[in-house]
Amino acid sequence: MTTDIQLTDWEAVTRELRQFGASGEVTTDDERIRVEFGSAYIEATKAGAISTGMPLHELNHDGDGTLRVDHENGSITVETDALRYTFRRP
Repeated sequence: MTTDIQLTDWEAVTRELRQFGASGEVTTDDERIRVEFGSAYIEATKAGAISTGMPLHELNHDGDGTLRVDHENGSITVETDALRYTFRRP
Protein backbone atom coordinates (compact mmCIF):
# COMPACT_ATOMS: atom_id res chain seq x y z
CA MET A 1 0.00 0.00 0.00
CA THR A 2 1.30 3.44 -0.87
CA THR A 3 0.55 6.74 0.82
CA ASP A 4 0.71 10.08 -1.02
CA ILE A 5 1.51 13.19 1.03
CA GLN A 6 2.45 16.75 0.19
CA LEU A 7 5.93 17.97 1.16
CA THR A 8 4.27 20.88 2.95
CA ASP A 9 2.19 18.60 5.24
CA TRP A 10 4.79 18.52 8.02
CA GLU A 11 2.85 16.23 10.38
CA ALA A 12 2.29 13.62 7.66
CA VAL A 13 5.89 13.88 6.43
CA THR A 14 7.34 13.28 9.89
CA ARG A 15 4.89 10.45 10.64
CA GLU A 16 5.65 8.63 7.39
CA LEU A 17 9.43 9.14 7.56
CA ARG A 18 9.53 7.87 11.15
CA GLN A 19 7.74 4.72 10.05
CA PHE A 20 9.88 4.40 6.90
CA GLY A 21 13.06 4.78 8.96
CA ALA A 22 12.21 2.29 11.70
CA SER A 23 15.15 0.07 10.65
CA GLY A 24 17.55 3.03 10.40
CA GLU A 25 18.47 6.03 12.52
CA VAL A 26 15.86 8.80 12.72
CA THR A 27 16.73 12.27 14.03
CA THR A 28 14.31 15.17 14.28
CA ASP A 29 14.12 18.73 15.50
CA ASP A 30 11.58 21.51 15.05
CA GLU A 31 12.65 22.15 11.44
CA ARG A 32 13.76 18.83 9.92
CA ILE A 33 13.64 15.06 10.01
CA ARG A 34 16.51 12.90 8.78
CA VAL A 35 16.56 9.14 8.29
CA GLU A 36 19.92 7.43 7.84
CA PHE A 37 20.65 3.90 6.67
CA GLY A 38 24.43 3.67 6.89
CA SER A 39 25.78 5.92 4.11
CA ALA A 40 22.32 6.62 2.63
CA TYR A 41 19.90 9.24 3.93
CA ILE A 42 16.65 11.05 3.22
CA GLU A 43 15.88 14.38 4.87
CA ALA A 44 12.85 16.67 4.79
CA THR A 45 12.38 20.14 6.22
CA LYS A 46 9.31 21.85 7.61
CA ALA A 47 9.70 24.46 4.84
CA GLY A 48 9.00 21.77 2.21
CA ALA A 49 12.48 20.82 1.01
CA ILE A 50 13.72 17.28 0.55
CA SER A 51 17.18 15.89 0.02
CA THR A 52 18.59 12.40 -0.35
CA GLY A 53 22.04 10.98 -0.64
CA MET A 54 23.66 7.69 -1.44
CA PRO A 55 27.11 6.88 -2.67
CA LEU A 56 27.31 8.13 -6.28
CA HIS A 57 24.21 10.36 -6.31
CA GLU A 58 22.04 12.80 -4.40
CA LEU A 59 18.87 14.86 -4.79
CA ASN A 60 17.97 18.33 -3.48
CA HIS A 61 14.51 19.76 -4.12
CA ASP A 62 12.74 22.82 -2.72
CA GLY A 63 9.10 23.59 -3.39
CA ASP A 64 5.90 21.82 -4.19
CA GLY A 65 5.89 18.10 -4.52
CA THR A 66 4.31 14.85 -3.52
CA LEU A 67 5.94 12.03 -1.60
CA ARG A 68 4.65 8.58 -2.52
CA VAL A 69 5.64 6.36 0.40
CA ASP A 70 5.59 2.59 -0.15
CA HIS A 71 6.45 0.94 3.17
CA GLU A 72 6.03 -2.61 1.83
CA ASN A 73 8.59 -2.13 -0.93
CA GLY A 74 10.82 0.26 1.04
CA SER A 75 10.67 3.23 -1.30
CA ILE A 76 9.78 6.90 -1.35
CA THR A 77 9.16 8.62 -4.68
CA VAL A 78 9.40 12.40 -4.97
CA GLU A 79 7.08 13.66 -7.70
CA THR A 80 6.74 17.17 -9.14
CA ASP A 81 5.72 18.49 -12.55
CA ALA A 82 9.34 18.18 -13.70
CA LEU A 83 10.77 15.43 -11.46
CA ARG A 84 10.24 11.82 -10.50
CA TYR A 85 12.91 10.39 -8.19
CA THR A 86 12.73 7.19 -6.13
CA PHE A 87 14.75 6.58 -2.96
CA ARG A 88 14.93 2.91 -1.98
CA ARG A 89 15.66 1.83 1.54
CA PRO A 90 18.97 -0.08 1.48
